[in-house]
Amino acid sequence: MKIKTILTSVTCALLISFSAHAANADNYKNVINRTGAPQYMKDYDYDDHQRFNPFFDLGAWHGHLLPDGPNTMGGFPGVALLTEEYINFMASNFDHLTVWQDGKKVDFTLEAYSIPGALVQKLTAKDVQVEMTLRFATPRTSLLETKIISNKPLDLVWDGELLEKLEAKEGKPLSDKTIAGEYPDYQRKISATRDGLKVTFGKVRATWDLLTSGESEYQVHKSLPVQTEINGNRFTSKAHINGSTTLYTTYSHLLTSQEVSKEQMQIRDILARPAFYLTASQQRWEEYLKKGLTNPDATPEQTRVAVKAIETLNGNWRSPGGAVKFNTVTPSVTGRWFSGNQTWPWDTWKQAFAMAHFNPDIAKENIRAVFSWQIQPGDRVRPQDVGFVPDLIAWNLSPERGGDGGNWNERNTKPSLAAWSVMEVYNVTQDKTWVAEMYPKLVAYHDWWLRNRDHNGNGVPEYGATRDKAHNTESGEMLFTVKKGDKEETQSGLNNYARVVEKGQYDSLEIPAQVAASWESGRDDAAVFGFIDKEQLDKYVANGGKRSDWTVKFAENRSQDGTLLGYSLLQESVDQASYMYSDNHYLAEMATILGKPEEAKRYRQLAQQLADYINTCMFDPTTQFYYDVRIEDKPLANGCAGKTDC
Repeated sequence: MKIKTILTSVTCALLISFSAHAANADNYKNVINRTGAPQYMKDYDYDDHQRFNPFFDLGAWHGHLLPDGPNTMGGFPGVALLTEEYINFMASNFDHLTVWQDGKKVDFTLEAYSIPGALVQKLTAKDVQVEMTLRFATPRTSLLETKIISNKPLDLVWDGELLEKLEAKEGKPLSDKTIAGEYPDYQRKISATRDGLKVTFGKVRATWDLLTSGESEYQVHKSLPVQTEINGNRFTSKAHINGSTTLYTTYSHLLTSQEVSKEQMQIRDILARPAFYLTASQQRWEEYLKKGLTNPDATPEQTRVAVKAIETLNGNWRSPGGAVKFNTVTPSVTGRWFSGNQTWPWDTWKQAFAMAHFNPDIAKENIRAVFSWQIQPGDRVRPQDVGFVPDLIAWNLSPERGGDGGNWNERNTKPSLAAWSVMEVYNVTQDKTWVAEMYPKLVAYHDWWLRNRDHNGNGVPEYGATRDKAHNTESGEMLFTVKKGDKEETQSGLNNYARVVEKGQYDSLEIPAQVAASWESGRDDAAVFGFIDKEQLDKYVANGGKRSDWTVKFAENRSQDGTLLGYSLLQESVDQASYMYSDNHYLAEMATILGKPEEAKRYRQLAQQLADYINTCMFDPTTQFYYDVRIEDKPLANGCAGKTDC
């Protein structure tokens, strides 16, 4: 079926399957498994991501788990710390409570569960009951309420120990390395404070594992006096109560000295008014559920899936930190390469589309975060890329921008669903000022695509790569590496590349610009961009195919004055053409909202032209399917850039 000139709204799968009957968080226990007691700083699963799912909320930079059995009850295992761009566990069970009566440890039975917005433990014995509820009070501080019911005096003991072991996979150690051995500058130290304790951390700049400023602290503050003893990486704190008591504890992960100073007033206020903060958290989550669970026809199973989506997206929310000055949302707080505040446009558009329905303020912030690093005129690093949105922003800037980050990436952008996402926020909020704020940014991004990625100027942008030291020499020659046997040679220039491909005397080619182009599509290393392993290629050739079928062609994109802007694959992708259609369609809607009829008319015309092109040039009537177009030296008689790859 051919696409229509006007696309129907994409239904957000996260927000259609909800039951309207229950905005009560207590109805959704253990939607996500929050249990676990990590034994390693990097306690990975089979795919090298942290295998436990801590509870994060309010954009916080630390998370807590539920006990996984009697041995860990009384504490909220972890803590998981977000060390700028990575998640690492600090302890197995820090600030773990045991209760003593008449010199004997009280033997409790445990009920532990999560609900949206909170972790809960209920410890029950014959003469003593303890109920612990943990919520987040600020973007840097969580708050634990501990209610103890007893007719007799009790001794309370908290203990904890910093982890020593470095890494494991599915619970099996990967090495005998220790944290101190791997990161000697980490210098973790527990110190007693006036009303609790703190853990300080030395400066570590391990680009791909652990990043700390040398100023970060994990602080614990309690509402009752405690006596604390410290023995190396262990601590024990004690207090005595005469009977039933409610006490409060705050936990704060603070990443810079400025944060340490700023949060102290907040912590004092939290301990002075704990009920206010707990109620605010509860009401905030009730509002999320009320806004998100709006489908009266949803089944209970569908509703739980929806709640899981809401919890997951809110858990991936990060408050401002480092180079990211806005709240943002990451793809996965537990993902090894997706944590901290690492932010991608591709993920942002979809996250914000969903969050607009239950947390619209953060949906807006996530989009603002991405556009906060949109390239402006006169940019000192890439003045040729005005309007460009980087592929990845994070706590630490790249070395080119004065930082030491390795994740920050300006080699490519991501498919532009930005206008689609911005428009959905407007559809939910009806906030015209939001549209007015974003419209010029979206126009600049739209124009960048047509200026820097539309090699033949037909309004259908290609995927490609920016001008970057990873892609080209200082003089602008594209880099590639030729591999044959155990030898490899790095060469440069499109003419050299064409000669190497024509001769075919190589085992494989590595082309950084090709990698970036695949990243730009959101389909990393996809076959459609020429990525194929040796076994697959050998099979293809054995069946009559040619190895050259899998080589990609590139074109240089240059400005009118000859300045190299970047590279395009000589291939028009049907998905990118569709995204650009939607970009024009939604920009026309925004222009209408803002009272810009001429601009609206122009974008509608561009949308119509793209729809016609897609249906004419990319649709194959025989297979009833859409295909990419391989760009030829000259357009075909029908106006298409080339034939489809069907």
